[in-house]
Amino acid sequence: MTVFDVVLLIALALIFARILGYVFDRLKQPAVIGEIIAGIVLGGLGVVVFSGQSFSFLNLTFLLPQLNYTSEEFKLLAEIGILFLLFISGLQTSLPKLKKMEKPSSFVAVGGMVLPLILGIVVGMFFGFSQQDSIIIGLILVATSVGVTVRTLMDLHVLDSDVGTTILGSAVIDDVLGIILLAFILGIDSPIYIGIKIIVFFIIFLYLGLKIVDKILDLGEKIHLPKALLSISLAIFLLFSFFADKSGIAGIIGAFVAGLIIGHTLKSRKIIDDVQAIGYGFFIPLFFVWVGANLWIGASQDLPSFVAIGLLALVIIIVAIVGKIVGCGIGAKLAGMKNKESLQIGVGMIPRMELALIIVSSAISHGILSSPKVEHQILAATIMLTIATTLITPFLIKAVFKKR
Repeated sequence: MTVFDVVLLIALALIFARILGYVFDRLKQPAVIGEIIAGIVLGGLGVVVFSGQSFSFLNLTFLLPQLNYTSEEFKLLAEIGILFLLFISGLQTSLPKLKKMEKPSSFVAVGGMVLPLILGIVVGMFFGFSQQDSIIIGLILVATSVGVTVRTLMDLHVLDSDVGTTILGSAVIDDVLGIILLAFILGIDSPIYIGIKIIVFFIIFLYLGLKIVDKILDLGEKIHLPKALLSISLAIFLLFSFFADKSGIAGIIGAFVAGLIIGHTLKSRKIIDDVQAIGYGFFIPLFFVWVGANLWIGASQDLPSFVAIGLLALVIIIVAIVGKIVGCGIGAKLAGMKNKESLQIGVGMIPRMELALIIVSSAISHGILSSPKVEHQILAATIMLTIATTLITPFLIKAVFKKR
């Protein structure tokens, strides 16, 4: 794929994402739904209608390349998009408020881990899977994919509310716990070793970052070049993402931590508009188009298998939704939050995407699952889970946040 093939992919993705995002915004629904559907359209119909077609203009004939929205080149841009989304959410999150909501976040994360894990194991055993297979199913239901939720909360202007802050804090803890559990099940590294790396990361990059980042940003103001402060801030955000990934936790956590730290400084006011322009204007829509394209590929690549495991997938989807709403809701109530806030938090924790697919892929590659047939069944059910929870969550969030 040439650079100009990628340029065409980006151009079509931005056009479709903006048009369909606008349509859903006019329908008073989160724009992110339109962006995901743009990915489904481009990932499915776009390949059929556009790929390999030729057209003429000014006596010149153009042949359109294969429109592969799941290619490594487009995936790279999409992953930068989710990093930008979490960086912006960090910039917009008050660190004192996050500390204030530390107790609810911890309770919600634990409740959202324990109940889905237990329910997943029960479902696996009910359908006749082995204990090891059932544990993997439970583990798939643990991790929350915060990208769709964060974008929807931003669209509704409630990200910096107590509920939004709790969801963000819980999702970070959720990811960390999920990674530790995965390491324990797969036996890749000692959970203690993983835990130590995570603790070291937070000590160095959060605690020390609060001490020195402001001084580093001073350098950006002293460099008399256009947008030097913005460049320094983006460099910090990307470095945090890199070291978070190398520490064994998700790069998006590093991006969020960088946003928190930079947002804690007064200088953040000088860069927030530029960061949002880069993120929302370019990278973030590409992420949701990529999500939509992957949902299409997942649903269409082996339709008979998806139909064959329909009951298993349906039960897993229901359990995944109920497990998060009830588990996170109970945690929020125990932390003293109101009924409506507990429901909002539970709904916000529903989506599954990246870590769920990483868990099932890792289980397959390490030979943890009992047979190739079981591998195929659990993988197909996981793909259907990601499709359902990704598409339904924005509608549910809009419903539970609706003003009386």
